[in-house]
Amino acid sequence: MEKQNYMVGTQPDVWKADSSQQITFIVTADCNLRCKYCYITHKSDSKVMDFEVAKKFIDYILDTSLIRKQEAVVLDFIGGEPLIEVELIDQICDYFKKEAFKRNDPWYWNYKINICTNGVNYSSEAVQKFIRKNIGKVYISITIDGTKEKHDMQRVFPDGSGSYDIIRKNVDLWLTQFDGSTKVTFASDDLPLLKESIIQLLNDGIKDISANVVFEDVWKEGDDQVFEEQLKQLADYIIDNDLYNEFRCTLFSDAIGGSYTEDDLTNTSCGAGKMLALGPNGDIYPCMRYYDYSLNKKEGLVIGNINDGIDLEKVRPFETVMYKYQSDEECLNCDVAKGCNFCQGFNYDEADTKTNFQRAKYICKMHKARVRANNYYFARLLNEKGIAREYVLNQKKSMLFILDDHYESICSYDTNRSARDRRKMDKETVLEGLRFAAYNFMKPVFLYSQKPSVLDEIKDELTGYEILHIFPASMINQSDYIHESMVTVSKETIDMVKQEMSNIIFNIHQDDIQFLPDYIRELFTKVDRININIMNLDRNFDLDLYDRVLEEIAKEIVLYVQKENVLKEINLLTDIFFITNHGNCKAGEDVFTYAPDGKIYACPAFYYEKMESIGDVNIGIQLKNKHLWTNKYAPLCNACDSYQCENCKFINIKNTGEVNVSPSFQCKKAHIERKNALWLQSKIEDKVEMLHKLETIEYQDPFEILNVTAKNIGFYNC
Repeated sequence: MEKQNYMVGTQPDVWKADSSQQITFIVTADCNLRCKYCYITHKSDSKVMDFEVAKKFIDYILDTSLIRKQEAVVLDFIGGEPLIEVELIDQICDYFKKEAFKRNDPWYWNYKINICTNGVNYSSEAVQKFIRKNIGKVYISITIDGTKEKHDMQRVFPDGSGSYDIIRKNVDLWLTQFDGSTKVTFASDDLPLLKESIIQLLNDGIKDISANVVFEDVWKEGDDQVFEEQLKQLADYIIDNDLYNEFRCTLFSDAIGGSYTEDDLTNTSCGAGKMLALGPNGDIYPCMRYYDYSLNKKEGLVIGNINDGIDLEKVRPFETVMYKYQSDEECLNCDVAKGCNFCQGFNYDEADTKTNFQRAKYICKMHKARVRANNYYFARLLNEKGIAREYVLNQKKSMLFILDDHYESICSYDTNRSARDRRKMDKETVLEGLRFAAYNFMKPVFLYSQKPSVLDEIKDELTGYEILHIFPASMINQSDYIHESMVTVSKETIDMVKQEMSNIIFNIHQDDIQFLPDYIRELFTKVDRININIMNLDRNFDLDLYDRVLEEIAKEIVLYVQKENVLKEINLLTDIFFITNHGNCKAGEDVFTYAPDGKIYACPAFYYEKMESIGDVNIGIQLKNKHLWTNKYAPLCNACDSYQCENCKFINIKNTGEVNVSPSFQCKKAHIERKNALWLQSKIEDKVEMLHKLETIEYQDPFEILNVTAKNIGFYNC
């Protein structure tokens, strides 16, 4: 499968993105348009930068190494409408080039000039002369909103008349001089025009479209649904016409969606404070969005001026802002936090106090709508074109679809021993579940039996969903046309495993555990990773035998590393090397089960044992005491680093009566795995890079070391 063969969904290339510093000159607060969605709400024809102000700033920047962050520089000119002052811009650029040359500064050649214009004055002789003079160093983008209707709805002259016809005349000239790149902004009233506007821009020859919705509090009930539907219709147009590798549109991004990772939390949404903006009067700002003309509730945030320089104490907060400090619990725990961008200047203006550590959240629903539409686009791209999304999302939640009551087990509960009558999930139930999963950002996982399923009836209706299909080995041929699948294997179906498979689930009953090494040896000749699933685990499990079995398998893994330099992975032995927290059963927390009866359960075992459901696709998930299903409230797990432990929630309830307390045999099983993993690590750590260094421990059950208040109260026998 191709890892990447699409442009729609990737981000535009930015000149020296990781090694350039942006210096912004607010050359004027005036503009010849009065765009209705513009964040610059305090335009003024009296606020124009004096050339002497710009000269002082350039001298300061070139002579002060402390604020020089990068090897290259982008001179960004903005207004109002910057090209009103094109002669001033020309003077500033000439002065920069002359002074950088005199100082033998590396920025002399390592610079770019960037201007974003509304295009009204683009064809003027003064602008054209400036372009010719700086060819190869200047880039100008024109803002045009797509269709005439959409453009003239928002981008108007002071008298209220639309500007489309004037701008459109200049676009053809512009496209002969620059690669077409524009910025489109959408607000509540023009959302229904989104699809046609983007298509119009593409037809006009503009292949690089940066588009976004406004951050402000303008959104009405139902706007998110309109936004999502418009994006899905645009996705259909792109896929149906094979345009996915022909242009870029930032409304689609392979990097949005998914929850924050630990690394994400130390980033923030924009570069305020790391860029600099010079106001017309000589004040210096962390970004132009902190200048007075774009703030409605607060005064501008000044961090210096051309006479005294930058006050580095005022810059310190910008060096410390991170998602983990700027976001509340809702944002930090959001399933699709990734890519939910914000403007720090707007946050500052909206904050309850003068702070950069409070996040405005007006676009929450709009971001989620965008993620759903993006998931739809990338699902169609995968299912119909065989092109996989480049960025792998940190998608926490999933929904297991029991397509048939006799599906092959994927966890410790043996479904084949269930007393339930066979029931199959019908077409409409499947589709309702898929819609629910998509809306709630859950990965659908289809669980199959060895019998025909509803799949063939609805195959054409699945293209908008990225689904993991888990088949029994006997159905391997059916899985050939599925882009994302796994196979469950039993001792009876080992011969059916194909050489090219990399990752399987191997089901074995606890009574057959003594034969496990032989099964593993045979499977290792065909696959690189085996997820061992021991079914019907109970207090009669032979722990001593299990210890000997794992020791034998660990030795087999060592042989592969030594002879072939290949780590054959076994979930029970090798996963612990690569994780630094518990990766155990997520039932009721991040994984939910959707059954043929149309109800949602904490896990398959709860359905098969006819226990209470926790909701359905209409009322949603209503799990009582849901915090107890998380690791945070699992006392034994918090005293333990056997991170590979399954910690089956059903086994917990069945044996201890509590979902968050594991029975002793399950804990001891996990510590036997840990003991053998420790030995294995000592034999291969010089050849395999690992995250988790195991240490010797003296107990088999974390209960022995649990620090309990009044620890001598009660009793414990096992």
